Amino acid sequence: RDFGKRFSYIPGIPNVHLAYVAGRHTLGRTGIRSMISPNVFDLKRVDSARHGGTLIAGPRPQTVAGASALYTGLSQGVTAEQAEWPNVPTGQIDQNRRMAGAEILISKNADVVIVGGGVIGCSIAYQLAKQGIRATVLERGRFGSGASGATAGVIGPLWHLDPAHKAVFGLGIRSLDLFPLLASELAEGGVDPEFQHRGILKVAFTPAQVDELKRNLTWQGELGLGVRWLDAPEIRELEPEVSDGLLGGVFSPREGCVNGQRLVDALVHAATGLGAVFLEETEVTGLEISGQSVVGVRTLTGSYQCGHTVLAAGPWTGIPGRWLPQALPISPVKGQRILLRKPGFLPKCPVRSFEGYVVPQADSSLLVAATREEGAFDVRITVDAIRQLLATAIGLFPALEDASFVGARAGVRPGSPDGIPIMGPLPGWDGVSIACGHDHAGVMLSPGSAELVASYILDGDPRSLEAFSISRFDAPAS
Repeated sequence: RDFGKRFSYIPGIPNVHLAYVAGRHTLGRTGIRSMISPNVFDLKRVDSARHGGTLIAGPRPQTVAGASALYTGLSQGVTAEQAEWPNVPTGQIDQNRRMAGAEILISKNADVVIVGGGVIGCSIAYQLAKQGIRATVLERGRFGSGASGATAGVIGPLWHLDPAHKAVFGLGIRSLDLFPLLASELAEGGVDPEFQHRGILKVAFTPAQVDELKRNLTWQGELGLGVRWLDAPEIRELEPEVSDGLLGGVFSPREGCVNGQRLVDALVHAATGLGAVFLEETEVTGLEISGQSVVGVRTLTGSYQCGHTVLAAGPWTGIPGRWLPQALPISPVKGQRILLRKPGFLPKCPVRSFEGYVVPQADSSLLVAATREEGAFDVRITVDAIRQLLATAIGLFPALEDASFVGARAGVRPGSPDGIPIMGPLPGWDGVSIACGHDHAGVMLSPGSAELVASYILDGDPRSLEAFSISRFDAPAS
């Protein structure tokens, strides 16, 4: 109705907020920053008459709880309801809320669009931003709301990656080397990812477990990471509350842990400061294709044109027919974990049995992880999982029998057929790549994975990603 009038004044006014509000879709500070940039934001059509939507301009926005966009602002003196339904009498607001969302066709441009706001997608955006490449990250829910936020956060390639696969194990060691500096950068940027560089202790309770740990120690000791065997008395000096039944264990001093949700939050914060754009509750419904090239993505509110698209949508990457005609071999793997708290009790480092982990947290709680359910695509918390995890915790530390139960969380990891990440270009297509299939090692491998994918996007050379190529699943020629 008054779009032309209001829009014509926007480019000349600093610190302005422009938002299209209808249904519950709002474009806040991120949107206006893109809109003012030349050739970045092209508003093709807004059907404001049909659903009562209006473009409003006002001062620099302030965050409003419950808004659907990452940055949402209100003009001074405007209530949340009035901002959601401007120029609508209060009595009609409830009626309007029941109407369908506005039809809004918006075309925006970005250097790179990353589908998925988990730790892999956000890490890639951060690495690109450091190189001056503007990435837009689109997340269907909240950043880190999937497996990245439900992770144990263990950075332990020696226990979780197969040394026989040199590329993936090398990626784990590279990521381990990158984490201290990355954590420092992110903390200096404003959000501490709570990286703890205190080592990992894996313990054995049976002779067979002792034999397995000592066999692994043969090759682990050759890595120069200070890995060493500890007898039971030595372990009790390190962790006095550990179970009397243990026989010994291996301590790996260079490994550690990080808070998965805090890591994602820190990446979003730091990358935003470098020019990246992050949008939550923005589900990508498909790809924009021209011939054999991917030229952008579609969302419920419009399209994003870009030079390159990265599919990093976790288990949603494997939804048949969502992205390209051929199937992408990503499958869901559900995991659950719990949080406990016992005043005065906190292990010095993550402690692992052959059943699971007890991981100390910065807020003095104890994270116990994790279950594994192949093919499960839900985030229900189950009684059986809680029972398993409590047994793991008490088996390691009997004193936790009277610990307080703080909460539980579930996430769905993206698995691959061979347990190795799938990264790099998609054969037969230009302008698109995949970064997925990290399964339980997503956080662990995120710095190195982002480094490789960002390098490929920058120089177009896929050779460093050959070991992770989706082509390894091609049927052999007959």
